[in-house]
Amino acid sequence: MLRYSALLKDTKPYLTLQSDLAVGKLNHCYMIMGEDELAVDGLIDLSCEAILCKERGCGKCVVCQKIEDKNHEDIFEPKNLKADGIREFVEKVYVKSVGDIKIMIIRALDKVDPKVQNFLLKSLEEPIDGVVFLLGVIRQSAVLDTIKSRSKKLTLAPFTKKQLTDFFDDNYIGKPKSLVEEAVDCCLGSLARCESLLGDEEYFGDMSEVIFILKELTSTKVNLKMQKRLDLKDGKLARYLDIMQLICGVLLKRKSGVFVEGFERVNVLLDCFNIATLVNFNELIIEAKQKIESYCKDENILDNLFIKMMEVKYLCR
Repeated sequence: MLRYSALLKDTKPYLTLQSDLAVGKLNHCYMIMGEDELAVDGLIDLSCEAILCKERGCGKCVVCQKIEDKNHEDIFEPKNLKADGIREFVEKVYVKSVGDIKIMIIRALDKVDPKVQNFLLKSLEEPIDGVVFLLGVIRQSAVLDTIKSRSKKLTLAPFTKKQLTDFFDDNYIGKPKSLVEEAVDCCLGSLARCESLLGDEEYFGDMSEVIFILKELTSTKVNLKMQKRLDLKDGKLARYLDIMQLICGVLLKRKSGVFVEGFERVNVLLDCFNIATLVNFNELIIEAKQKIESYCKDENILDNLFIKMMEVKYLCR
């Protein structure tokens, strides 16, 4: 069984697919969309099981096992997402299948160049009996409208804290309960993010440092003292900037009246910055990330960032 099957089988996209199967109206192309790459990927595999398994996805039979082992003879994926890989992939649409249904999968369609995406159009415009496309999409804006219009769109929403908490209560994963609770609280409903946090116990300590430093962002003297708290060895500046950008994003949503579940720890900063300040902070962080790619010295990048952040905080007060 796929690790998160219980969670994914309770989502609207999966239930919609099962409903289509129940009434015998399987669409020729499903576009599974969501910001959670791990969930989208898992949902594609579960959809294959639902379509090809005689019991609509039992997770135990030979068919389901082949799908989980990535060796089912009627499931095809491109070798790469470049022109040659997609062209070869499309050619396989017209090869006779072993069983009644052939499934064509592209797990990250948004990573395929728009010009290359055009190779798919004929297959989608003129559906072939017994061929089903499953297209995974993280960034909808990167997909051609012509492909979107020829697909049945299944949108995957973020999981709630209760859903994730209940899942981990029922499924022991060998991690301390305190770590699981931290990961669930800070994953913003994303399985991919939750998985990453569960394998990174130092993340929460680093986040606490960033929150503390942002709270103490009051003067140049304090700023210099705070900077020394951050360990910049082994490229950790990029990590701190990611955390900082995430915190600013959550604060900005809350200040704008948007509900964000979890991340209660950042609420100590709610009264420290207004919306204009947070918007400018985000731009400064993006600029700092670009400087890392330009091989600027980490200490200088951080020093310059905090000086500019204090200026913004003063000007936007």
